[in-house]
Amino acid sequence: MMDSSAKAVIEAALFAAGRMLTSRELAEISGLSLQMVEQAAGDLAQEYASRNAGIEIRSIGEGYSMQVRPLLARRVLSFAPREIEAPLIRTLAIIAYKQPIKQSELVQVRGNKSYEHVRELEKRGLINAVKHSRTKLLTTTPGFADYFGIASSNPQTVRKALLQNRKLVGVSPMYRSLAVRLGLDHLVLNPYNPGEEDLSRLQEIDLLVIAPGYLKRVRENYSGDVIEAKVRTLSQLKESAELIVQAAGAGDVEPLAAEVDRLLKKLRKRAKRAGAIKPLTPMIEDIARDLRLEVQEEGVRAAPSSAQMEAEIQVPVHQPYDMDIVERIVERCEKLLADTAPATGRH
Repeated sequence: MMDSSAKAVIEAALFAAGRMLTSRELAEISGLSLQMVEQAAGDLAQEYASRNAGIEIRSIGEGYSMQVRPLLARRVLSFAPREIEAPLIRTLAIIAYKQPIKQSELVQVRGNKSYEHVRELEKRGLINAVKHSRTKLLTTTPGFADYFGIASSNPQTVRKALLQNRKLVGVSPMYRSLAVRLGLDHLVLNPYNPGEEDLSRLQEIDLLVIAPGYLKRVRENYSGDVIEAKVRTLSQLKESAELIVQAAGAGDVEPLAAEVDRLLKKLRKRAKRAGAIKPLTPMIEDIARDLRLEVQEEGVRAAPSSAQMEAEIQVPVHQPYDMDIVERIVERCEKLLADTAPATGRH
């Protein structure tokens, strides 16, 4: 026969915790075996369900949680205590928006503190962290949906519920770092040659950011709002960022704009001491004009490294997609400035 006092201890612990408790934690506090804990928790769950109570006990992962029934959650959510700290909420939001997301990618956005956050969120039953190669794959749990009063734990439903009136922006890998810098709610996808998962994500987003010249191809699978973001130069990057934030109705362009202004001031100062160049493509000419380099027919020839043109300056263009977008542009500017002869030098 189950000890009623031990069973009451389990009920009280679940009520007081306000989070998922593992079977092992419940065994330690109640003095019951793991098997008896599961039986006691199961009995409690049936008792609450039989009287159609506003509270339910659910099995989540390796433990149990006492929570408001999903049908009532939305009606009482405003009375719930804000017991999840702000830093945890921000980490949890990123996981919810981008799930499934690798922990290694989360760390790039939230820093090393996210390791601790993942452990805590997993302990609370709000996320699952499954080993994936050398990292972990993170997703939200049914407990997350219940906690926030969301009807379904389906990732698409979760994202839409959390975004509410904010637009979800789709970006190709090249623009991922820009979306992060602007603080946008975003999904990374391939809009040019979409696979099955990309096609699904195209149905979720409200705004798509692509490279110029690909609109016709993208329209084969996406009919929503599109911004062709020009990012050949720092000035173009700043202008495109402002357009994206305005169209998304969210995000903050000021930190990026201030950084671009500082970089341009520094690079243009160096350009004054550099010699003239002869751009062999429109892309190189755009960068030269932005840096205010002198452009002359007799200048040092410069071309993109991919163009296979005979030129003294080969500007890198095939940079890694995971490279920060500002660093990508600055690397090209640095190449032009470093390899340009002084005004009194070679022609």
